[in-house]
Amino acid sequence: MFDPEKELDYLGIPIEYRGLRDALAEWDAECGRVYCNIGLTSPLKRCAPTHVLAHIKLEHPRCALSDGTVTSLSSIQQERSAEMWASRQLIDVAQLAIAKESGLPDSSVAREFGITERMYRARLLAEVQDEERWLGGGERFGFQFISLETVPYGNSDSKPTRLTPQL
Repeated sequence: MFDPEKELDYLGIPIEYRGLRDALAEWDAECGRVYCNIGLTSPLKRCAPTHVLAHIKLEHPRCALSDGTVTSLSSIQQERSAEMWASRQLIDVAQLAIAKESGLPDSSVAREFGITERMYRARLLAEVQDEERWLGGGERFGFQFISLETVPYGNSDSKPTRLTPQL
């Protein structure tokens, strides 16, 4: 299970818990430390520092004001990409597949993963984005993916073929 505190510690970035007025967590680049609000629930204690870690890893400049307002369209994109990055760390692909197949409500899945519903929904969006990038990107390289088909073998037996690019 991804632990944002261990990851930040590995990077040499300390976390300090203190009362923050308008944020769950924030990165102070000048001091080289992450501040987290005291009294966070267990899910927020995982999600908020992971989101801040995403901004650090993605090398985002300060983009949102402490009162929660956003300063530009690029700020919105940075917040979205940070949330997607964080969600990918907190829920791997195998976990996500199981969660999607379960049919459980978002709140139940989030509780089981120890994250917020918002972070779970961000992971679902990240998966769609990943699929579009990886599966839909073939056209840019002169091929497209064909769907799985069955090829008859012998009498009535059939065996699935592999998913291969069609040139």
